[in-house]
Amino acid sequence: MIDYACRDGEGIHSGRELITLRLHKIMPPCTMVQGGFLVGILDFLFPKRCCGCGRIGGYFCEECRGTIRFVRPDEAVCPVCQRFAVDGKTHANCSSKDTLDGLTSFFHYDRVVRGAVKTLKYRFVSDLAKEFVSLVPASLLRRVPVGRRKARVIPIPLHSSRARARGFNQAAVLGSLVAGRLHLSVRTDILYRTKHTVPQADTRSRHARLQNMANVFALREGKPAIRNRSFIVFDDVVTTGATLNEAASALKRAGARWVWGVTMAH
Repeated sequence: MIDYACRDGEGIHSGRELITLRLHKIMPPCTMVQGGFLVGILDFLFPKRCCGCGRIGGYFCEECRGTIRFVRPDEAVCPVCQRFAVDGKTHANCSSKDTLDGLTSFFHYDRVVRGAVKTLKYRFVSDLAKEFVSLVPASLLRRVPVGRRKARVIPIPLHSSRARARGFNQAAVLGSLVAGRLHLSVRTDILYRTKHTVPQADTRSRHARLQNMANVFALREGKPAIRNRSFIVFDDVVTTGATLNEAASALKRAGARWVWGVTMAH
């Protein structure tokens, strides 16, 4: 077993992380997630460690899997006020023509899930995404009210400068896998970030988070038809809902009929 730390422009990474980061520069993230041969080599040289306890063998050991808490139906919240809402639907008194129609989150943002999100986002270990999404049971996926809507999944985009530095968009990697399980298409060519913002994790108050995300998304020129279409905006974690609601607002202003939020954790 080989393991060592290397310093890169983005900080200190393990050998697995550094190689993964370099590979992202020359191939699409989906190749890394789905490419069994490449991932197999990384597994041999740099064994996976559990996101919860660090145990070698996989990103989620059996013991840590047992501690993961799923969001129960009676824990669904309105994406605007973050209070309980039946099926996650936006409260009538919170709703406006530009807000999300509702929100579905799969996990509580506890120790193991938090470790997975941070490992994926900040340590560039994108090949854990498939294992992470596989933890979502079919019963939770059925809470996403797609029905007969031919909704398109839009992962929350990174600013171009952050995408270049990170090498991939964790929301796009996770969102593509979730969309696959929902049998929906993914569109990454509709929304973009108009400005580089402070990470939401670095803003403490709800007001600061809302201000940080104000008018941060816009639609790309030559965009596909939006009017009367249905969309799901996807992100890894939701706290105040500011990011998802701003994305929904950009789509609704362009004529989208229905926009629902989906996240891995809340």
